[in-house]
Amino acid sequence: MKTWIPISIVVFALAGRSFGQAAPTAVPVETQTPAGTTTPRLSWVDGTVHYALSGSEIVQYGYYGNGNVTSATALSGILGYTSLSNVHPTSVLIASGLVLGQGGQGTSTYQNVAISQSLIGKRWVLNATDSFSFLPQSPVTGVAGVPGVNNPGTGPIDGPSQGPAGGVLTYSGNRISNMLSGTVERRLTGRTSISGSGAWSLLHFLDKNNGLDTSMTTVQVGINHQINRRSSVSLSGVYSSFNLTNLVNLYPPGFPAGDITYQTKGVNLAYTRLWTRSLSTDVSAGPMWISSSAAALIPDRLNFYVNGGVSYSRRLSNYNVRYMHGVNGGSGVQPGALSDSVMATAGRTFNARWAGSASMVYTRTSGLLAISQASSINGITNTEYGILQLTHGFSRTLSGYASYTAQNQSFNQGILVPNAFNGLSHIFGIGVSWTPRATRLGEF
Repeated sequence: MKTWIPISIVVFALAGRSFGQAAPTAVPVETQTPAGTTTPRLSWVDGTVHYALSGSEIVQYGYYGNGNVTSATALSGILGYTSLSNVHPTSVLIASGLVLGQGGQGTSTYQNVAISQSLIGKRWVLNATDSFSFLPQSPVTGVAGVPGVNNPGTGPIDGPSQGPAGGVLTYSGNRISNMLSGTVERRLTGRTSISGSGAWSLLHFLDKNNGLDTSMTTVQVGINHQINRRSSVSLSGVYSSFNLTNLVNLYPPGFPAGDITYQTKGVNLAYTRLWTRSLSTDVSAGPMWISSSAAALIPDRLNFYVNGGVSYSRRLSNYNVRYMHGVNGGSGVQPGALSDSVMATAGRTFNARWAGSASMVYTRTSGLLAISQASSINGITNTEYGILQLTHGFSRTLSGYASYTAQNQSFNQGILVPNAFNGLSHIFGIGVSWTPRATRLGEF
């Protein structure tokens, strides 16, 4: 059945966001053109190009203070490219926007760029991904990350909130985040393979008073085995290192002015099961040892890592629930943190013209610091936000939308980072999107 609802251009998952899971098994190489035929072989640049333009009006209540009402106008565009090659598939996503008059802050912009390149052979699979974003505030959802800005498509899309810029919410303040990752897999037998992956990420605030700069390096090596057509298992070792800077600008006199480095080491056992064509589950868990360069600041301790989810998709509906527990960089608010997160998304196409989506995130974040002078800045942060969106197709390329976003964040103790959000806010968005059909570059 044809649908008038614009389809999302973001169809690839960034490799750097799935540590602890087995890399995909190699797929058959691209079919060669038989000798003597006139059918040309696909060019390596041949693929499809998608693009969309959107205009939105946003009203915010309580974001810049209790009872404060602000409005903004957002203009945004998305450009995506997906190659048709099975040997070296490529994906590119560029999203950019202009937000006018947001909270009296004048004009702000956002940019997100993601590039993924793979090389697939008979026994080898290699992938490299780079995801970069420039944002005026803490990201929430979608390729924009800005509440109220339309995300072309029928359901929520993973955006920059999944990278180093996510977690604890902060007020307006320009920040740069980048995640560079790579994976390699070598198939040993028809069902067994070994894999390795690595990632480097950065969160940098352009204004030093807006947050802590954080960088992270992660390395993982594992062995993967497909039990049968429905089940697979893997065992992996993971090492991560975090480096925090800018402490002297944000914390009181007497707090160590030098950088802090801390590490995590763990062994994870992962299991994936396809129960039916519609229902699948995955879980990765194991012990995790935390250590640091300054034990007086972050004492050594034993903890655990968990990443598990359930996914259900059938016809015009999709539902996902995921729970995660582990160490992160503190989102620019705390110098290292342990977090528990529950994420849920749902999408439904009701008919040829109407579609709806919803997403919800709850995160409990506690700091890793354990010294007396930091007791007032090492509290627990509770963060909740959710998004509802309804989309209506007017024609094959033109659609309208209405969205509602709620954000709530509270601390059980003081947080000295001045940009940390505190309270409840409501964001309403309404707008239109123009999403033409995908265009094929053609054979060259």
